[in-house]
Amino acid sequence: MTPTRAIRHVERLVLLLVGTFTVAAVGLEIYKVYERQDIVIADILLLFLYTEVLSMVAVYMESRRVPVTYPLLIANTALARLIVLQGKEMDPQNVLFEAVAILVLAVSIVVLRLGDGLRFLHLFGHRPGRRPRRRDD
Repeated sequence: MTPTRAIRHVERLVLLLVGTFTVAAVGLEIYKVYERQDIVIADILLLFLYTEVLSMVAVYMESRRVPVTYPLLIANTALARLIVLQGKEMDPQNVLFEAVAILVLAVSIVVLRLGDGLRFLHLFGHRPGRRPRRRDD
């Protein structure tokens, strides 16, 4: 077995473990909510985090690459969850810092997605720096 194949097998095993642990964590979270008989916004945000991790694993398994936006989305959700969990006990300055971090992450996601869209504009006849050709009927 070549080193490349061995690494791919280890990679698949780790991805399988990440997916399995994430599904188990979802089950545990649902069980905790059931025991408490109470659903709070922090629980919902945590389930979104788990969903995003599973999506990232699925995308990687299909395309063999992870779009940078997935970890950024996960970080954004995690920061929002942190603000919700800490609530009123949190220092206002920290709330501002975390809100700015969320804004920076959101802007970077938009910029990355716009960059992906601009990269493929040439497929539709758009040439950067040139005016579109006029069609005469």
